[in-house]
Amino acid sequence: MKKEIDEKSLEKVKENVSTRLFGGIKKKMLVSRINTILLIAIIIAVFVLINIVVKKAEITPIDCTTSKDYSLTAESKERISKVDKEVNIYFVGWSESNKDYELAKQYHKVNSKINVEIVDATKNVELAKKYEVTNDEMAIIVECGEISRILYYYTDVISYDSNYQTVDLAEQKITSAILNVTSGIIPKVYYLTGYTSYTFNNGLSGFAKYLQDEVLTYEELNVLNTQKIPDDCDTLIIMTPEKDFDNTTTNAILEYIKNGGNILWLNGAYAEKMEIPNVNKILAEYGINPFEKGIVYETNKNNTILGYSACFIPEIQETEATRDVYKSAGVTFLYSTKLNINEEKLEELNVDEKEIIMSSNTTYFTEDLTGNSGNKGEQGEFLLGAEMTKKIDDEKESKLIIYANDAFITDTPIGDQAGNKSYMIYIYNNADLGLNSIAYLTNNDQDITIRKSYSDSQTTFTPTDGQKATIMTIIFLVPILIMGIGIIVWIIRIRRK
Repeated sequence: MKKEIDEKSLEKVKENVSTRLFGGIKKKMLVSRINTILLIAIIIAVFVLINIVVKKAEITPIDCTTSKDYSLTAESKERISKVDKEVNIYFVGWSESNKDYELAKQYHKVNSKINVEIVDATKNVELAKKYEVTNDEMAIIVECGEISRILYYYTDVISYDSNYQTVDLAEQKITSAILNVTSGIIPKVYYLTGYTSYTFNNGLSGFAKYLQDEVLTYEELNVLNTQKIPDDCDTLIIMTPEKDFDNTTTNAILEYIKNGGNILWLNGAYAEKMEIPNVNKILAEYGINPFEKGIVYETNKNNTILGYSACFIPEIQETEATRDVYKSAGVTFLYSTKLNINEEKLEELNVDEKEIIMSSNTTYFTEDLTGNSGNKGEQGEFLLGAEMTKKIDDEKESKLIIYANDAFITDTPIGDQAGNKSYMIYIYNNADLGLNSIAYLTNNDQDITIRKSYSDSQTTFTPTDGQKATIMTIIFLVPILIMGIGIIVWIIRIRRK
């Protein structure tokens, strides 16, 4: 009986010891788990808090690209810092992670009067209706009071370099737009009608749409109605005259030149010899001889579009009017003629000449408009675009930018055998060439965009040997070190137990 009691007591003691032992272990494990969970929660909370603080602080990201794609240039900062008006920049259809939006937020840091925000067109219906934009278009609206300018991602923000790689023009376009809408100066452009079949409703609708997005006003002009070029005309646009100017228009243009007026002249090829003495009289004021019948053809297939010799990529010279398109994919001319400058008369006329666009040395000029004559004709490089500056007196000068082509800013369609079609105004930087020429002539230099120094290929970050070592340390050594410390701490805890 006693033995039986002792065995029961022993069992009870064992049970108590086991309960205490395992109960203590479970308790320690529970405490350990709770501590681990608390630690993880604290780490997550700290991480979230850091992100919130960083986001609110809007810390400028570190830019490691050689061309500083994610940083405002010193020129932009200097010019933007002087803006003294409230400016709103709306990104319609963009995401917060987009690098152009991240770049734009730096404008606010430079100048607190410039506000930047993303807008959903489906939620802000009033703004979307006011500017006729949708999320699909990815538009940037730069607004100052009642003056605004709209930039579209696919037609304004991106361009292409000489290797057809995408080049982002966000900074130069936005900076230009800010300066434009805050300048208080709105240029007036007139388009001469009555002598050409092109109008803003016929053949120039695409160009008119671009003009609407610029900070300027424009309208068509029939001189027979006004008897003069209006006094507020900053630039007069003349497209290929298909008949001669009458005396009223001729005298009005001559008076306009005498008063220091500026002209953008776009002249396509003539299919026959034109008897237009009054037109030629205007051109002679700048030392330009009459246009000849004929077309420039390109024999180098690498310079042609779709292998069509009458549609080619000319060589753009670096000038103030072309600096935005100089290093880009260029422009495309279709059915181009050539300029003939009377070099001997320039000094007498007080005219300075600057070459803007040349054809390559593999082109020829011929009266055969079919293009079937091989390369029979006048061979060589031809002047296709020029800036002529005529000094009127010590205070005034008149500028003429003239291109031996008009198709590049028109709605003329061009397509391939597969049926894909586009219009000349939308090819390469055709629109930019026309718009920058107008900006230059209207003395609206803030509208000629600021260009960063892009290389001919996409920008990449190439680290130095020292930077490589630092990167490798961060990527590999730091995680290994943390894991090693964790293992050592675990071993020490086990030994203590």
